[in-house]
Amino acid sequence: MNKFMTIGVVAVMAAGFAGAQDALLIVEEPATDASQTEVSAEAALVTAYVWRGQVYNNDFVFQPQLTASQYGVSLNVWGNYDLGKNVAGIENDFSELDISLAYTLPLNLNDFSFDVGVINYNFPANADGLDSDGNPIGENAQSVTELFGAAHLMSFQEYVIPSVTLFGSVHRAHGVYILFDVVAPYQLSDFAWVEGGVSAGWGDSSYNDYYWGGNQDGKFNDFNFYVNGSYEIYENVTASANITYTMLNGGSIRNAAKEIYEDDQKVWAGVNIAYDF
Repeated sequence: MNKFMTIGVVAVMAAGFAGAQDALLIVEEPATDASQTEVSAEAALVTAYVWRGQVYNNDFVFQPQLTASQYGVSLNVWGNYDLGKNVAGIENDFSELDISLAYTLPLNLNDFSFDVGVINYNFPANADGLDSDGNPIGENAQSVTELFGAAHLMSFQEYVIPSVTLFGSVHRAHGVYILFDVVAPYQLSDFAWVEGGVSAGWGDSSYNDYYWGGNQDGKFNDFNFYVNGSYEIYENVTASANITYTMLNGGSIRNAAKEIYEDDQKVWAGVNIAYDF
């Protein structure tokens, strides 16, 4: 359940840092030649694994990813490797492997950018065992698939970029999660960028029941305040760093977090290195 990601000068959230943000969404700056295939590889070291307010691991995690894009279509593979023991007791193993496909719609409606896609979350280390065909079995090993659609207002992209993304699970969770995000980017030089932002995630009752337990109502779950910075070291190599504070809505959501996950609020950070082939 990895996160929001943008590629280009306006980097809304590096995937390895998105934490409480969301399953991967890829938004790219227009390429000079849309037919040219672009491939990038990234590796992030993060102090915790946080997803939509859910703290799965209070220890360090390693999060690599590979992205390929062409004609507005982006394919991403992202993994989470737990260096310390996570909430399910997994340590020194990949607890999650996600595959996402996104498409930036070729529309120009009053400076809005629209994206659609699908994400499949897999949990290879969570299985209780393997069946006769070698497939993982167990409730915790079952994958989850979400469809998403996003809209970004680019009219004031040099100063602020508001966006809203709707995620809908097509099986198991059968719920809806909506992420509201506002980020303010600033270019320090031709090689350095910094941005700060705030986001909030709302889940309907089905989504909240699945991830937080009990008979939850539709409500805002998580609130996030973040700062990202990046620097182009070489022509194709960019280093970045992030710090985020994630807090939860009070009441039943926060009470559930104390019972199900490893924390009910978190300050976490990470460093990331990206290489464009």
